[in-house]
Amino acid sequence: MNKPIVLITGASSGIGEEIAKQLVLNGYFPILAARNMQALNKIKQELTECEVIQCDVTRDTDVKHLVDRVIRQFGRIDILINNAGYGRFGGTLDISLEDYQGMMETNYLGAVRTTYAVLPHMLQKRGGRIINIASLAGLTGIPNLAGYCATKFALIGFSESLRLEYSPMIQIGVLCPGPVMSPFFGKDDPSRYFPSPIARQMLDTRTVARHAIELIERPRMMVIPHKLKWALKLRHLFPGLYFWATQLMYGRMMPKDREVSQPISQ
Repeated sequence: MNKPIVLITGASSGIGEEIAKQLVLNGYFPILAARNMQALNKIKQELTECEVIQCDVTRDTDVKHLVDRVIRQFGRIDILINNAGYGRFGGTLDISLEDYQGMMETNYLGAVRTTYAVLPHMLQKRGGRIINIASLAGLTGIPNLAGYCATKFALIGFSESLRLEYSPMIQIGVLCPGPVMSPFFGKDDPSRYFPSPIARQMLDTRTVARHAIELIERPRMMVIPHKLKWALKLRHLFPGLYFWATQLMYGRMMPKDREVSQPISQ
């Protein structure tokens, strides 16, 4: 196999599926991993030049089997794209502890598991690239997304540590998109979850995938859409003003009784 071998998790729909399509168009050979084998096989019929493997990134044995099979079949993994993830919307007390744990197991520890399994092979080959699909929610807190934000903050910290430990031999890229029109929202209109200035910046999966491919060529931290970079600069320079403005925007969307709700006694 002369083409670069790319292993991508969470590849059965949304951003992952679109990244897989663009990988093929750009001369890569993608190996698609996800829990939904039926969806993976459907994508394989469309792409033809790819491989699909069932994997639940929350299970150590699944991840080990995935990486062992790829190495056995193809001899190497040139690029790892950690994309598997999901989110739950709702106030801090509205989300179950099981969902907090589930998001951490998938969004953060799922990426840790695959990286932990792939990294030794990349080091043995003395080269490789790891692209982590994080989120703008990993760079700033967002109301109604506390659990999701926590997982993406963790993923970004993990990515930065990897870069400090293994660069330049292993190059690390982190993509931080704002809200994306994808199955993440189910059948809901995603704009209802965000104030209009943010909802107007909604991205489509094709745009996100295009930037993910760009990161393979030049791994780095990337925030999209670029207009939202200014909000992050405001957060850095004037945190008080940033949090006041953010709370004001989202406050208009909050239930009127949210501010008087109390934690449940244990």
